[in-house]
Amino acid sequence: MNGWFLASALGASLGFGIGDFLGGRASSKIPVVQVLVISELFGALMFWLLARATNEAPLPTTLIGLAVVTGICGALGLAALYHGIAQGHTAVTAPVAAALSAIIPVGYGITTTGWPSTIALIGMAVGIGAIVLNSLSGKATGYSGLWQGLVAGVTFGVFLILLKYLGGNGVFAPLAVMRAGALLVTIPWLLIRRGGMPSAAGIGLAMAAGAFDLSANAAYMISTQLGRLDVASVLASLYPAVTVLLAFFVNREPINSLQRIGLVTTLVATALIAL
Repeated sequence: MNGWFLASALGASLGFGIGDFLGGRASSKIPVVQVLVISELFGALMFWLLARATNEAPLPTTLIGLAVVTGICGALGLAALYHGIAQGHTAVTAPVAAALSAIIPVGYGITTTGWPSTIALIGMAVGIGAIVLNSLSGKATGYSGLWQGLVAGVTFGVFLILLKYLGGNGVFAPLAVMRAGALLVTIPWLLIRRGGMPSAAGIGLAMAAGAFDLSANAAYMISTQLGRLDVASVLASLYPAVTVLLAFFVNREPINSLQRIGLVTTLVATALIAL
């Protein structure tokens, strides 16, 4: 397996995991919608400046619509995921979203490029199991939270597929347009759920979360140009393991037995895919 491909895909997983953790910390200080708007505004500005600084070519006008749709998919996925979590349905919403967001790009990748090697296929199957296990927390109560998980999983899965096609036209400019597109969802949400002025700590955490999330997007886009989309999506989607470990070491949150199994299977999946 290409070393740069593995490094970029696993780097995306690390960035997504840290961003998810920081986003959770920010959401404990200011409303979730404020976290999303701040992180998206910061991300759009940061990547626009990077595109200018590196003289990256502007995104072709034919792809602007695709970048906007990609941003909208990501924003809808986050909105559905956070809504399910806020309603107390984490045990259903999170694993359903995690499983679908990995399975959809895998199915698309296999359909468009054929089957990977047997060992990589086994690693991907183990990886999807690890993603679900690491997302499990709390106790499920019937099917409450299922629709949020379905919406989040489908939109995240489409988001990961579309990022591949944006990645062939630079990195910074596509991500800047994508983040601006996400604001088409989050700003109306902010206007409906208007809150008070955000605290400085909340703003700082939201900006940090946005920076890690966008760095993860960039790393993932690069990985899809270096290797298979299906393998890249599974490796990048292993990020719940990072979030679980950060919550344990920083917040002293306990790791349940299923998450322990998930952490071990994360390592097994990575090793199998790397062979």
